Amino acid sequence: MSSMTSLWFAGLLAISWQAGTARLQQSFDLSVPDTPHATRTDAGEQVFEELHLTNFAGTPLRLARIDVVDARSGRVWASFAGDALAGRFALIGPPGQASGAIIAPGRRGVVYLEWPTQGQHPQTLEHVVTYAALSGAATDTVRGGLAAVSYDLGPPLGPPLRGGPWVAIHGADWARGHRRVFNTVDGKARIPGRFAVDWVRVDAAGHTVQGDPDVPRNALGYGAAVLAVADATVAAVRDTMAESPSVSGNPKHSLDEDAGNYVTLHLDDGRYVFYEHLRPGSIEVQPGQRVHRGDELGELGFTGASTGPHLHFHVSDGPSTVGSEGRPFVLEAFDLLGRYEDMGRLGKAGWTPRPTGEAASRRDEWPAENAVVRFPE
Repeated sequence: MSSMTSLWFAGLLAISWQAGTARLQQSFDLSVPDTPHATRTDAGEQVFEELHLTNFAGTPLRLARIDVVDARSGRVWASFAGDALAGRFALIGPPGQASGAIIAPGRRGVVYLEWPTQGQHPQTLEHVVTYAALSGAATDTVRGGLAAVSYDLGPPLGPPLRGGPWVAIHGADWARGHRRVFNTVDGKARIPGRFAVDWVRVDAAGHTVQGDPDVPRNALGYGAAVLAVADATVAAVRDTMAESPSVSGNPKHSLDEDAGNYVTLHLDDGRYVFYEHLRPGSIEVQPGQRVHRGDELGELGFTGASTGPHLHFHVSDGPSTVGSEGRPFVLEAFDLLGRYEDMGRLGKAGWTPRPTGEAASRRDEWPAENAVVRFPE
């Protein structure tokens, strides 16, 4: 028996033993409200999912470990404990009084999980949660959250912009990043930006602006044409919002104004594509209009809830900017130049170049976190 097989078998036995000997008691209601989705990056295929835990016990419960297991074979696909678990955990509503992955009675917590498939294709998942009462050290387990993995990425999309370099800004571990922002506007909690990318233009030295950074028009990407990524029908347009004359003076916006000026495309395969924060007066299309891949839709700007000029781009299962579920996508082709390992360097210094031996030309991938890419001109 190989060492890898031995480790897997040992993990399976440990989980089976834990689940089989758990005491009968009140604990968590486990659910995975949205289908786990797999997508492809230069780091390989990964599954993204959210495990919801509602505490029905009469005491606060502390999460100690979460194992994602194969519902049929019991194989352990991923395990999270310690800092890896705490960094993926968030309470719904106000913060808890105690630090760590602790859920008080009647509260709901969410654990945002991302894990590699290691070249395999898991089909149906279960989740084994190891937990303890806040006042004690003994642990118990509960199993649940049955969910089937989706591998539907739809046809690859064309470039949303021309040239570059462009930084694909997103981060699964950002507490207020798109990946973790729920909107509950019509009786269901959804994450529209689950796979959203904010595109920011940089130069060869990593600068994002030329001149005063507080002036939106000084951003290197300001005014860049945004492009239809596929043949589609224009589903919605807004081009009525003004632009703040300064970045620092951008006011707060209501939820329905967060997207700023935008264009929504309804793709022929049923998906919806969103282009947000567009420049006032730049939108060239109307609802119902037929567009083709590569057509210019409008220009990158600074409208809505934005910390600086950029193109917010995401794909979802519905036409609402806030009331739909974010869906994975892949881009047909781009050149990978490198990535920002530390986003604090963005605008101040260059990126980390692509490792020697890693292919520059990428196909049918979702750009990895903070990748620096170039599109065809």
